[in-house]
Amino acid sequence: MKLLSGCVRPLIGAAVAWSPNNPGGSSPKVGSPAGLALRRVVLALIAAPLRLVDAVLTFVALSFAASVLWVIAYMCQVGYLDRDAMTISLSLACPLITIASYVTPAPMVMQAVRRMRAQNLPLAVFKSQAICNVLGISYGLQIHNAAVLLTNMFGLACQITFLTGHHYIRTANQEWFWFSTKFAVMLNSSIYFFARVLPINLLGQAITIFNIILYSSPLIQLGGALRRRDSSSFPLGMTSMSVANNAAWTVYALLIEDIVVLLPSILGYELSFFQVLVILWCRGLLPFDLSYLLIFYGNHNRDGGGSEVEEDTEQQLQMDEDTDSVTEEVEMQSSDSIKSLL
Repeated sequence: MKLLSGCVRPLIGAAVAWSPNNPGGSSPKVGSPAGLALRRVVLALIAAPLRLVDAVLTFVALSFAASVLWVIAYMCQVGYLDRDAMTISLSLACPLITIASYVTPAPMVMQAVRRMRAQNLPLAVFKSQAICNVLGISYGLQIHNAAVLLTNMFGLACQITFLTGHHYIRTANQEWFWFSTKFAVMLNSSIYFFARVLPINLLGQAITIFNIILYSSPLIQLGGALRRRDSSSFPLGMTSMSVANNAAWTVYALLIEDIVVLLPSILGYELSFFQVLVILWCRGLLPFDLSYLLIFYGNHNRDGGGSEVEEDTEQQLQMDEDTDSVTEEVEMQSSDSIKSLL
């Protein structure tokens, strides 16, 4: 992408050096309507194909990430890898990775409690994860699977702990009776309804929907992260564990052919992997640009949200304006000096 933008910069310079009012080839004044209009047209023509290339590269990266998991499962099915050994290994590894992902936010929550500041706590993630754990507990009860049941019970305990820390900060250690009563009623009634009343096919659909909500909830902050090129709203530890967790469960679901486990896992894997791409882009480690996504948030050139070509050209425009202003000041001072001598 840098090579491509480097190739088009000379085209921009050549284009803006000519205008219908300036056939001789000398650059028109930056402040003139002809110069500004021509430069905006050239920028629009250059930016459109570059954004399309960036979108295609993003799709290719996400597709490649998913295809890796399908290849691993296919190698097990055709005999290149031992399917039984892989299934047993993942049946042990998946709960362990999931448990590790549940514990990952603990240092962040502890730091927030010490500082009594809850601004950086991903509250939407904690609430969404708690709902997913309730659904997972209900699913484990319906299919009589101890691994699914115990894993989600541990996860729910972690989310309750994190939400308790947030409540402690927000209310300054008050209103505990209402907080505990609300949680007890909501959790117990939800588990009873989903485990005893709701059919398992509808429960599977609910698990898929709320897992999509869970792994897409950090993307609420995507617009601000792209404008500021700041990935602080996407904790690297939590995101990396989410990628590993969903990758393991996706391969495991493909091996045991469980669509209820497969759908939320593969969707969570793709959403988490996209967050990794955002982190890499914010740190300047991604070979393509993601700022084209700002068109979905409106006013995409605000706060440095344009592409590299646009940013460099705007900087050049500013430099030209500064040069013109300095030249005009020097000419005025010289004219005043000549008048005083006369």
